[in-house]
Amino acid sequence: MSRPLLSADYYYVLLNEYRLDVSIGIHDFERAKPQPVTVSVAVAFARRAKYSDRISEVVDYDFLRTKITALVHKGHINLQETLCQSILDICRDGGANGAVVRSEKTNVYPDARSVGCEMSWFDDGVLMKA
Repeated sequence: MSRPLLSADYYYVLLNEYRLDVSIGIHDFERAKPQPVTVSVAVAFARRAKYSDRISEVVDYDFLRTKITALVHKGHINLQETLCQSILDICRDGGANGAVVRSEKTNVYPDARSVGCEMSWFDDGVLMKA
């Protein structure tokens, strides 16, 4: 997953290729049983000028995994776009200043590693200016 460059005042918290079985899809056979999906998230947060090496000073990335797990266990999701948007909402609600989210179904086509969707959002000033 490519990530836009952030200005010096921000950093990413990453969750890469988190593997889940998700009830997702519009077809009847997709509704019959969960299918393997990977989720990757890069979440932008404001940096501190200095850190004293304490978890209380940074974002504990467990919140991403916990919230994404809860989201996919709520019930069936029709579209990967819905999944990505919901994960962006989790990031926003968690105090992020932006995020890139990728969802990939990994068992759809025998001749492709995955099919997926990627979405992003960033507050003004978060991205490095060109």
